[in-house]
Amino acid sequence: QANDLAGARQSYEQVLKNDRKNIDALLGLAAIALRENNPAAAETLYLKVLEADPKDASAQAGLINLRGQADPSAAESRLKGLLATQPDSPTLNFALGNLYAGQRRWPEAQLAYFNAHTADPGNPDYLFNLAASLDQMHLPKIALDYYKGALTASTGRRPAFDPEQVRARIAELQR
Repeated sequence: QANDLAGARQSYEQVLKNDRKNIDALLGLAAIALRENNPAAAETLYLKVLEADPKDASAQAGLINLRGQADPSAAESRLKGLLATQPDSPTLNFALGNLYAGQRRWPEAQLAYFNAHTADPGNPDYLFNLAASLDQMHLPKIALDYYKGALTASTGRRPAFDPEQVRARIAELQR
């Protein structure tokens, strides 16, 4: 939350010294690896999580996001299969939304982001991506409410988006 990646890494590694299969620590290190643009390290960490818990939705979604660029159809099928057994998983719905957004399939992305938001209404990134998909669908009035919600939610959780850019987009939409 404090954007202290080095401190977070050190804390996660300390946890792993006592518990090599601690899922939270492994997922935390994977998130750090992604923020540092090291997808190979993230993939290795996600695989370690899946060794400990083959059904972990965060690790499954992370791997699919990493590998989905090479074969989007296979990634979509895999995500839909996982969602069939875990329909309320915000992580899986968000991953599916990201896959659709990458293909500019905005109505489908919007629905997946809405499902992620419904499962975790306080997540600023789910709100932001839902707003962006609505914006892409030329629904600015609806998008505006979700952009505002994303900003509000970002005060309690660190978002992946730049709040200043969201404020600028809100100002544009309010004109």
